[in-house]
Amino acid sequence: MRADAEAPVDGAGAVLLIELDGPRAEVEAQAERVAAICRERQALMVTVARDETERALLWKGRKEAAGAVGRITAAYLLQDAVVPRSRLPEIMREMVAISKRHNLLFANVFHAGDGNLHPLVLYDDTSPEAAAAAEQLSGAILDLCITHGGSITGEHGVGVDKSRYMPKMFGADDLDTMQLLRCAFDPGGLCNPGKVFPTPRLCGEVPGVRRGAHPLVASGQAEQF
Repeated sequence: MRADAEAPVDGAGAVLLIELDGPRAEVEAQAERVAAICRERQALMVTVARDETERALLWKGRKEAAGAVGRITAAYLLQDAVVPRSRLPEIMREMVAISKRHNLLFANVFHAGDGNLHPLVLYDDTSPEAAAAAEQLSGAILDLCITHGGSITGEHGVGVDKSRYMPKMFGADDLDTMQLLRCAFDPGGLCNPGKVFPTPRLCGEVPGVRRGAHPLVASGQAEQF
């Protein structure tokens, strides 16, 4: 979509922003091929930024996309996950299906080039029931990503919210090994306590069953790591 054009035409399900990089002659040739592919795939509108000003305006639209969701809802739950690029069409269709089952809307601002998804689950934050449904939908999306060979995080990492999903990606031995390494560098649990790993895989954080450093760290057997 060109910077001076109207918003996407009625019926458009998405806006795809494609940027090419390289020598001018190469980029111009690639742009023609990209535009042809978009038309072959029945794109409703295909336009090209004519100069740097229009290019900057297009990127401004992309950077403000999440903020624009505020016109639709007062609250949303933002996630970060990733799937193989080849699975994007499939997972997008499934995300629409599960959002209907949860009776919630979602928007998606993501990096199609690397499969990194940023679904925004829209909900009424004055309703505890709606907030709970948003949490369930968000979790279902993460489950989908794992099922399709992806990960629960594409670029922002694992914090308090997503630590509970780590056992869905890794086995108990994997998690213990990761925590063993973490405790070797941070035996006091000072670095982001309570994040990444589901309890009780702790090394000093509270709450949790385990107190203090990992037993192997405390005994000195972790030096091999």
